[in-house]
Amino acid sequence: MTLPRPPRRVIADDVLAGRVNIDAYPFRYMYLSIPTPIRPGSGRAEFDARVDVVLSAVELLETRGWELVNLDELGQIAFMRRVRSYGAAE
Repeated sequence: MTLPRPPRRVIADDVLAGRVNIDAYPFRYMYLSIPTPIRPGSGRAEFDARVDVVLSAVELLETRGWELVNLDELGQIAFMRRVRSYGAAE
């Protein structure tokens, strides 16, 4: 039986909470996002909090061998590339 292919989209909250095993992620590229898009009129505080979650997940992944490739203009999606295996010698 073949396991289902993992998604390229990874929820930033799941990375921060440890619900995703990034070390076993099979692809070189993925994107981080918030669970639901920020609605217009949500307010600056909600916007800032959600962008902070995405960037915090980016910073965590950078310690695990990933690098930020691009960030969308609203900071809701971060495109990531694996540059080395976690634990590999630099």
